[in-house]
Amino acid sequence: MRRIISSAVLFLLAATSVAQAATPEDSIKYRKAVMETMAGHIAAITMIFSGKIDAQAYLLSHAEALAAAGDEVGKLFPAGSGVGKTEALPLIWQETERFQKDADAAKAATAQLRDAIKSGDKAAIGKALKPVGDSCKGCHDRYRQED
Repeated sequence: MRRIISSAVLFLLAATSVAQAATPEDSIKYRKAVMETMAGHIAAITMIFSGKIDAQAYLLSHAEALAAAGDEVGKLFPAGSGVGKTEALPLIWQETERFQKDADAAKAATAQLRDAIKSGDKAAIGKALKPVGDSCKGCHDRYRQED
């Protein structure tokens, strides 16, 4: 147990120091990597849940990874990280309180999906998928440049 706690503390310290030392370009690359990770886990969860692929053994690990990434959304747009090639609109840094509410909604939705998957209740899982998609779409519609 002590080793797990020590590892978690070291990870948090390393993540904090990396985030503080990042250039705007590094922040953008990291943000994109986390968002791509989230999209990949959502796609995997949807494919497994819908029966398109038989990988039930991995459903919870995808949900836990998605919830961990969802926990980061509110921290992915530090001040000054809108410089350079980014799909984020300047509005995200102008509406910090509103954005934080949206990020908190994504965090809650991904955690609720993880918890539904832990429960094994198919109806709860199906119900929890929509708020995840809605939170992603809402943020992208408001704060992301159109492709």
